[in-house]
Amino acid sequence: MGLFDGLFGGKKQKAKSSQSQYLPETKEPDEINFARNFTEKGGRFIFCESLEEAQQAFNSILAEHQWETDRVACIQEELGQHFNVQISATGNKQILSDAAVMLLTCEYLIANTGGIMICSSQIQKIALPELPEHLIIFASTAQISADVSEGMSALKSKYFESLPTNITTLNPKHPDRESDFLSYGNNSKNIYLLLVEA
Repeated sequence: MGLFDGLFGGKKQKAKSSQSQYLPETKEPDEINFARNFTEKGGRFIFCESLEEAQQAFNSILAEHQWETDRVACIQEELGQHFNVQISATGNKQILSDAAVMLLTCEYLIANTGGIMICSSQIQKIALPELPEHLIIFASTAQISADVSEGMSALKSKYFESLPTNITTLNPKHPDRESDFLSYGNNSKNIYLLLVEA
């Protein structure tokens, strides 16, 4: 052992990885982060390469649950036309309570939590408990946001003249945690997400 070995640590050990410990960790893309967090919470994620694929997936979901299209609530006219669904009377809570499922869009998909940001543009003045238990959400990969803060900034830019009301985040209901008292009152829903490549 040399004189300076004790002072300077002797021979250097081989690095355990090729990446330096001082470099920042590589971050997963927001798309992957969202998909993982959303599905871990209990959401059902269906990636579609086109609108036609999304329509096929929508029809498969209805067939799987034996839901007829007249049991689908939809208050967004353009969305209803894309999926051949009758538009529900807006503000009619009886239609929502009779519906088996609701079809809607969203503002942003929040990557770090797996939540889905919606506002009055999608649900008007309807409170989350008034929405049907099952939701089918149609979105594109361009709507993925890293976190709520980024989503809110984008929302303010999008609606710079008049910020929408009823801004909230939907969370999927995890089947294994339904009876967990910690999830009581959080208004989580059974969510299918039809995500189309932007």
